Amino acid sequence: MTDRKRVASYGDNDGVTVDEMDGGEGIIVVTMNNPTELNVLSAGFMRAIAEAFDGITARRTADPNTDTVRAVILRAEGKAFTVGLDIGKLNEYIEAGLTAAGDPFRAMWECPFPIIGAVNGPAVTGGFEIVLCCDVLLASRRAVFLDNHAKYGVHPGRRMSQRLAQICGINNAKLATMAAYPIDSELAFNWGLVQQVFADEAELDRECLAIARMMSANHPMMVKRYKDLMERGALVAYGDSIALEEASERTFYDALTDMAATLEDGAQKFRAMVKWAAERD
Repeated sequence: MTDRKRVASYGDNDGVTVDEMDGGEGIIVVTMNNPTELNVLSAGFMRAIAEAFDGITARRTADPNTDTVRAVILRAEGKAFTVGLDIGKLNEYIEAGLTAAGDPFRAMWECPFPIIGAVNGPAVTGGFEIVLCCDVLLASRRAVFLDNHAKYGVHPGRRMSQRLAQICGINNAKLATMAAYPIDSELAFNWGLVQQVFADEAELDRECLAIARMMSANHPMMVKRYKDLMERGALVAYGDSIALEEASERTFYDALTDMAATLEDGAQKFRAMVKWAAERD
């Protein structure tokens, strides 16, 4: 990911950086950049992540058809994705409190654009919770997911107990949490936690970028609608989630700013798909 330009940085020593890929595709890369401390989630580091994602959300336009941001990649420098909070300093977190402004989980949930997580190494406890805020997860073979809440004797938050069960199945989630069981990249793939696994970080970065470009090439409003529908639907009963989709469909076409252009673009993509299907062995 060398063809990018820096648009913002947050925290001490540029602990979290925000770059935009060249080419005008609307792809933003957020990098957790404190490798010497394994991207530990200090209060300041969490605030920096929150500020990065709030800054991206602030780029949302009043007209969802015209958003210049199309996809976000969250990655990390160093040997770990993030090892989570320093439990030895838990009292400091409790006394300071996690305000909305400094809450990275809230900021990621509120981001309207799809977030692709590039997990290059251990994602532990709070780092695992950060992972679960992403919409798509790709991993290198070095990735491992570990929830230590039960080991540390601290209570999970940030939807951990429910989100993990939704993604991986309840019994897999019980194994991961109650035993503090390390989930390596192969097991994570088998459980459906990650969508693909790659041999090294270079491959991981390349495929994250390829998927971000696929998202960028799709209709910007429909991509965001899909994300919103799935996230809201996951929080309610099945019947209510169907009602959410029906309500969204009723408003979608009125919200298109140029129906003719949308149909023409769709027709071109349909013809390309037909050619692709015909040429497959």
